[in-house]
Amino acid sequence: MAEARLARVIAAERIGPQARLLRLAMTGGELGFTGGQYIIVNTGIELEGGKLAKRAYSIVSSDAEQTEFQLAVRRIGQGPGSNFMHRIAVGAELPFSGPWGKFLPETTSGSRLVFATDTGITATLGLLRGRRFRELAGDTTVVWFVEADDYFIPASFAREWIQTEQVGFEIVAAPPVGDPERLPCARALRDRVLARRRTDWAYMAGDGALIYPLRDHLAGAGVPLERIRLEAFFNNPDRRVRS
Repeated sequence: MAEARLARVIAAERIGPQARLLRLAMTGGELGFTGGQYIIVNTGIELEGGKLAKRAYSIVSSDAEQTEFQLAVRRIGQGPGSNFMHRIAVGAELPFSGPWGKFLPETTSGSRLVFATDTGITATLGLLRGRRFRELAGDTTVVWFVEADDYFIPASFAREWIQTEQVGFEIVAAPPVGDPERLPCARALRDRVLARRRTDWAYMAGDGALIYPLRDHLAGAGVPLERIRLEAFFNNPDRRVRS
């Protein structure tokens, strides 16, 4: 059984029509995470069938700080997890487990492609702001494939948090989830990026219906599978839905 941990909400702000940024402080000790990892929040809300609603949220803040951390949460319809996170008040305690996840930076340098879809930008922010990722030499191209600027966090917010001299950041308009043109558009984007740069490492987070086919193409193009890291937020039955 995962160890139950507690953090206290010490600040909260709305950063988009459906986005909230939470700042939390550990109630004791350090979180002990690496950039790119996530926690699983126990909302305490009982679902049909008696299970509790537990949801995964990527840590978006730098792992240089371990006693405090930040989460960016998009409200998703009537999703119990995201609505709980949008309601929780400053001063409240948040039960969780973690950190979890293998969306971690490499240990050698090289040219890197980071591809995020939709809410997968949160895992990307955590990865890019991590100490290990920043210390490694090598140019990085970041692409965010997202429906609109007001879909989640604003583009200006993302740029401010990740832009450095060695990181190029591009936002590309995406067809909505479920649109038949969504995967072809992502493939065309992939081909355009690969045509202009070498890729030694690839990191992809978000829609599993996109990132798994893109992974297979990258592997076919010569990028070793062990150098491709994935974090599926949805359309992957092996992972928790982040809502």
